[in-house]
Amino acid sequence: MIKKISQPLLIFLFLLIISIPVILPYFHNGYFPTHDGEWAVVRVGDMFRSLRDHQFPVRFSGNLNFGYGYPLFNFAYPAPYYIATVFHFLKFGFVDSIKLLFSFSVIFSAFAMYLASKEMWRSKVAAMISAIFYIYLPYRIVDLYARGSIGESLSFVLFPLIIFFVSKVLDNSRERRSLCFGAICYALLILTHNIMAVLFTPLLFIFIIAKMYLTKKDKGYGTILLFIVFSYLLSAFFWIPALAEKNNILLSQIPIADRNIYFVNLDQLLVPKWGYGLPDNADGFSYQIGIPHVIVLILALFLLVYVLFTKRKMYRDFSLQIAAIFSAVALLLILLMFSFSSVIWQIMPLLKEINYPWTLLAPIGFLLSLLAGFLWLQSSLMKYSLLILSALTIILVVPYAKPQYYFDKGDGYYLTNDATTTSSQELMPLWVKKYPIERTDKKVEIMQGKGSINNSLFASNRGNFSLDLESKSTIRVNTIYYPGWKVTVDDMPVAISYKNINGVMEFPVQSGKHNVKLQFQETKLRLFSDLLSLIGFMSLLLFLLVPRKGVKK
Repeated sequence: MIKKISQPLLIFLFLLIISIPVILPYFHNGYFPTHDGEWAVVRVGDMFRSLRDHQFPVRFSGNLNFGYGYPLFNFAYPAPYYIATVFHFLKFGFVDSIKLLFSFSVIFSAFAMYLASKEMWRSKVAAMISAIFYIYLPYRIVDLYARGSIGESLSFVLFPLIIFFVSKVLDNSRERRSLCFGAICYALLILTHNIMAVLFTPLLFIFIIAKMYLTKKDKGYGTILLFIVFSYLLSAFFWIPALAEKNNILLSQIPIADRNIYFVNLDQLLVPKWGYGLPDNADGFSYQIGIPHVIVLILALFLLVYVLFTKRKMYRDFSLQIAAIFSAVALLLILLMFSFSSVIWQIMPLLKEINYPWTLLAPIGFLLSLLAGFLWLQSSLMKYSLLILSALTIILVVPYAKPQYYFDKGDGYYLTNDATTTSSQELMPLWVKKYPIERTDKKVEIMQGKGSINNSLFASNRGNFSLDLESKSTIRVNTIYYPGWKVTVDDMPVAISYKNINGVMEFPVQSGKHNVKLQFQETKLRLFSDLLSLIGFMSLLLFLLVPRKGVKK
């Protein structure tokens, strides 16, 4: 009994210990500069305000964009900010909530990779090797200390968890809990980072098809279909409106960046370097895969070729077959990072929406970490090599795990930040021709006519005020219009015009005294998407909790 308790505890301590050097700077007072890390704090503050206004799901930011608002969370992945808001409800500050989320993303990804690798290779030591390579992937440190991408950091937790649960389902189609948890994790990936979900999905389907074919599982198609349906239903409230309404925003016409700038050179993938700036600058962040990780891929390829030509029967082993597929996919993803693959990026659906080829470093690192566990299963010489490479990747990467410098701006600084938290206004509605540069001192204005405005009160998703007009007037509310906004005057709906350079709401009101109310509501499409997610959630609960006929509780 003691051994059964002590071994999991030792593994837990091991995974925790290897995570500490990577996240230790996050426990320093204050924060530090990254490309997106401070925007994450601003966003979670705005998410908290919107939830406090009883807006759920949160779609329209009423406070950002200098108080003019814009549909931030209708397009920006919302899951990290919902989770960080939970930390804030537990009395953590907004800065500390984001720092905790980054820290937990490392710790939980170590445990997730351990589970996935152990499930894949049936070896605890192999699983620990994979966890080391996963935690000390150079791109992980880029996300933590240069880019500050909270969505990508959390995606590293979800990659191995999805593979772990799907693998268990493929081994036993009656695994209800694994199916449900796997569907939740895949739905969370869609809600956590759009690009990572797009890049990981082909890899997931390749794994599913390969394992079903290699293990002759010809009765699990219905179970896998159910997993996919649950996943997309649970996340439907986000991805359906985001795709359907993309034509409303600037991103539909102008890409965030020129993809051609960010294709890599071979030396950028292989030569160790470090920087905190933008990747096209001299001090730009690193594109390196990691020398130990590259060696793992080379060793795996040599081993697989050797087995193919010398031990054909051995090549029928499942672990060798799945490792061969992982190696081939990893090699293909590396090739896609070079400029000669630009045609593929231009013609492939969804892939053409991605502007940064170097985001492929995330799924590449995931696959190479799993391959490191596979190599542990081989000869004693390979085991010694893996131990050396594991130590080497820690030694090489730990020096990068530090910020440029620290500062302590406090939560108040981020709560009063008025920016859009986007790089190039890409989520701005197309009808906005003049972008706000400062807050207006009048939330409501009389553009034509005369009168007074009283008792004005606004939240992120609603507003009300009273009017005393001497003549028929045109009223302007300095909130950018987006489908879902409704205006009533004395409880009667009025037509909204937004054909002005600011793209804000205007409407006519007759003379006299009036009460005006504004409300941001779900459109029919969004309401349908919400309903799909609710149906998915209730169906998943019933599937998980209601026992099958003939099965004893």
